[in-house]
Amino acid sequence: MMMYDFICSTLALHSITGTTNTLIFKGQCMAAMDLSKMGTAKVVLNTSDCNQIVIEKWPVSDVEWAFYLYAATELNQAGIATPTLLSADATLRKLRLEYIPYKVDQTAVANDYAIAMLGRLHRYPANSEWLYHTYTWTETALENALMLLALPEKNARQLRRFQQNSNALFACQSLVSGDSNAGNWGRRESGNLVLFDWERFGKGSPAIDLAPLIRGMGTKQEFIDLAGRYCQLSSHQNIRELAREIAIVKAWIVTEVIVLLHMRQKSAFPLYLNWYREHLPDWLDNVEKML
Repeated sequence: MMMYDFICSTLALHSITGTTNTLIFKGQCMAAMDLSKMGTAKVVLNTSDCNQIVIEKWPVSDVEWAFYLYAATELNQAGIATPTLLSADATLRKLRLEYIPYKVDQTAVANDYAIAMLGRLHRYPANSEWLYHTYTWTETALENALMLLALPEKNARQLRRFQQNSNALFACQSLVSGDSNAGNWGRRESGNLVLFDWERFGKGSPAIDLAPLIRGMGTKQEFIDLAGRYCQLSSHQNIRELAREIAIVKAWIVTEVIVLLHMRQKSAFPLYLNWYREHLPDWLDNVEKML
């Protein structure tokens, strides 16, 4: 995988690692492929008692547990495709989900079909009884990231400006998946796109879901173009404000990813760190003008 692709999206929490483990489930020994990457839950590809390929994920977060039990069916009926919940084990906090067999590349998640689906999610009325992830970008989180990134002082000041302008991302009350990177989309046998991994399901600006659709850090023109397409496919009106928010999300993602990788001691941390140190200074110089 090219390094540019490696950094292409937001918090990519799951991908096939190719590691084969042995899993004991319901007294049976089965081969299971571990799909976990950056997340804390274990995700395996397994075979059900009926020889059906399924995804098993555990222990899932409170947000993702509540999403599949209470929100997913309603959203599916509204045209927001998510994996079918097959069973749920409350004791183990384990979900057994429909297996979505085909990967989706970065270009496919930025097509009109995916953008329109996200638009339907963003317009869907929030239910006060559903559980939501809380998004924040605090000064403390920013400074922790800056300490790791060790950017030149000029670039550190620029990144602080993005954080200072981030309130608009979290004041908005649109439903968002919170993790719409290419690794969290798949295709059914029918060819239909499906969005999975809902542990960051929450409320915020549509930009939170749009930013990961742009490869790499993106450019000002890419932000404007995507915002324009989204506004054509949804009821959103302000292209330039949305483009600005997409840029802010891109900066926020950098700090989220680098802190998370360091905190969880992931082997990918040096790769991300070096890539950001190389590419962030020029990106900040060019995109800061959007603020």
